[in-house]
Amino acid sequence: MSYQGKKVVGIWIDHKQAFVIGTADRKNNGEFSVLQKFASKHHADHSSSEDAHHNKLAQEIRHLYAEVAGHIKSDDAIFITGPGTAQEEFKNFLSDDQHFHAAEIKIGTSDHPTENQMIAEVRKHFV
Repeated sequence: MSYQGKKVVGIWIDHKQAFVIGTADRKNNGEFSVLQKFASKHHADHSSSEDAHHNKLAQEIRHLYAEVAGHIKSDDAIFITGPGTAQEEFKNFLSDDQHFHAAEIKIGTSDHPTENQMIAEVRKHFV
């Protein structure tokens, strides 16, 4: 698929952090780099309930997803990659938001690459 003239962005995400990767003008005609980093706002949970702990973690993950989504609402094509299930969960999160209904969203998998490896993976997807 040709991404010429489209606003493109890549996301590497897990349940603790996310990296937004793209070009300064968000078009596929420049040097890709990490544009933004996000970290989950993990707070110590001293609750004795396992359910309360699980709910707290789920809330922190949703907050991370919402922060990242807020920075990519104007993009036409989104490539999401990461380990485990986070990329699929984030894709589903975006699918529930009307801002992303027209966006092309693709997912891939990658473990815990270096920032340069993340950038290379996103560049390869869009070039």
